[in-house]
Amino acid sequence: MSEIKLKEAWNFDDADLGANRLGQLTQNQKDLLTEKAKSHKSSNTIIGVVFAVIFGGTLLTAIFAPILAAAWGVFLENGGITQETMLISLPLICIGLFVLIVFGVILIWIVRFIFARANRKVDIAVRRVEGPVNFMWVERRERNHSKSGSTYKTVRVLEMRIGSETFNIDNNLPNIINQGEEWIFYYTSHPFLFLSAEKILKGK
Repeated sequence: MSEIKLKEAWNFDDADLGANRLGQLTQNQKDLLTEKAKSHKSSNTIIGVVFAVIFGGTLLTAIFAPILAAAWGVFLENGGITQETMLISLPLICIGLFVLIVFGVILIWIVRFIFARANRKVDIAVRRVEGPVNFMWVERRERNHSKSGSTYKTVRVLEMRIGSETFNIDNNLPNIINQGEEWIFYYTSHPFLFLSAEKILKGK
């Protein structure tokens, strides 16, 4: 009964399970993983662009606004661009250029890191793990994206531990699989997807 419910929840059938036992994917699973990989790449690319624009704009404003204001003040005080004005403004210009170079290197490194994640090589090899299922609630600290409250918040997430692997799972899975039951799970790592599963029968 639990296997039937799991097939419905994860959308796999006997043909998928049979292929996964052999370390293979069905065409339906290949199509699903291709779409999921495209979605991950698009999401990470958008995140990278948005982060670069926000981070870059904020940092540039915070750093160069005071420098430009100081330089403009010097020009006004000395009646325009004169030799004295240039001598006074030269350190500000040098500081600004130095900060710009440092900022550019940091921003390029961050953007390259984000886009490297977006273009991470797809790994759809069929993986297998088996053993007794252990469900555990764990607490994690995550950044609070809300405008109110503290910077970080504590959230409770449900994990499924089987063999040497740990998976973040849907809260409804314990309603299908009982704690301590022995199962075999087939999955891919990137993009991550539970492909299929089968219960290990006693005495099998």
